[in-house]
Amino acid sequence: MLPRWRRSQRQDTATIFRDMKHQEVHPSLDVEDCFGCRIAGVSFAASAMPSRRIEASQINATERRWEKDMDAYKRLRRDGLQPAHVDGAHEIERKADHRSQVETGIL
Repeated sequence: MLPRWRRSQRQDTATIFRDMKHQEVHPSLDVEDCFGCRIAGVSFAASAMPSRRIEASQINATERRWEKDMDAYKRLRRDGLQPAHVDGAHEIERKADHRSQVETGIL
């Protein structure tokens, strides 16, 4: 397996070579009905592919946790309680015995 910086360098070189080869056929890259000309300038940012980011698994875990916490927070608010935070609302909803525990977040 190549180091990360070598892989990106190799991919960049391949992209440049592909674009150059297509420019030999269509130098101005504006030939109508040519798929190669249309996609020659297309690129994708890393942010467009969230699963490829380094912290993607951490973000996904946080989103799953927040999903449970948001539902619990809404239920607590509907019952007239004011939880201290959204984070951990699911756990507080399950374990709290008294109104003050919900409002302070201390179990």
